[in-house]
Amino acid sequence: MKPRIGVLCNHTDGDSGPFAERQLVNQPYLARIADAGGAALLIHDCADEEIVALLELCDGLLVTGGADVDPRAYGLQPHAKLGAVSPQRDHLDAVAVRYALDRPELPMLGICRGIQAMNVVAGGTLLQDVGSEAPGALKHNQTAPGWYGTHDIDLVEGSLLRELLGAERVSVNSYHHQAVDGCAPGFEVVARSLDGVVEAIERPDARFCLGLQFHPEIMAHRDAALMRIFSAFVEACG
Repeated sequence: MKPRIGVLCNHTDGDSGPFAERQLVNQPYLARIADAGGAALLIHDCADEEIVALLELCDGLLVTGGADVDPRAYGLQPHAKLGAVSPQRDHLDAVAVRYALDRPELPMLGICRGIQAMNVVAGGTLLQDVGSEAPGALKHNQTAPGWYGTHDIDLVEGSLLRELLGAERVSVNSYHHQAVDGCAPGFEVVARSLDGVVEAIERPDARFCLGLQFHPEIMAHRDAALMRIFSAFVEACG
C-alpha cells in the first residue's frame, strides 16, 4: 500500500453565491505526493475528534500554504499590514499540527503558511509583515513564474535540508509576507535568505519534521534536487 499523506485543506468563504464556501487543496501538492509514490488524503476543517480520526488513517502530514495566521495565536495584536486570516484554517492547523508534534514518529512537512503554523503551534512567533518588520528585506512576493527561483537561501551545514538538496546555497521562489520570527522550542533554523529572513526550520528529534517558507511543490517538476524533499518525505512515511 502506498504511504497515505494527510493534506490540510484551505477554507474559503466568499460571497458569490451558494457554492462560494469551499475547502480545497492546490493541485501541485497532490501531484508531488503522487510523483513521490504517496497517496493523498485530504483533511478538512471539522470537529476536533473528526480531524483526529482522519489523521489516524495517515502515515504523514503535509501542512499546506494559505492565509495569514491570526497573531493572537502567538500573543500579538494585528499589525497594520496583516493580511486575510481564516479562523477555520487556524483551527484545523491547531489540531492537526499538535497531533503530529505529539507524535515525533509521524513525518510532517510544512510549506509556506505550513512552516508558520508549525512554528506557532510549537510555541514560536512570526513576523506579521516582512517588508515592514525586517530591515533591508528582499522582495518576498515574486511576480516571476512560480517555477522560477528569484532569491537565494543559505542552508545550515549538517541539516536534513542541506543533505537533501546537496548544496550550501540554492535559489527558491517566494510568495509570502510573513515569516518565522522567534523559532519554537525543539526546532532549529536551517535556512535563511540573504536578508536574514528564515526560510526553513527542522525538528532534529523527529523522524522527519521540516518546514519550508518557499514552495517546492511548484518547482520540483523542473528541479530534481527539490523533488528529493518530497521523495524523502514520502519515504519516511512508508
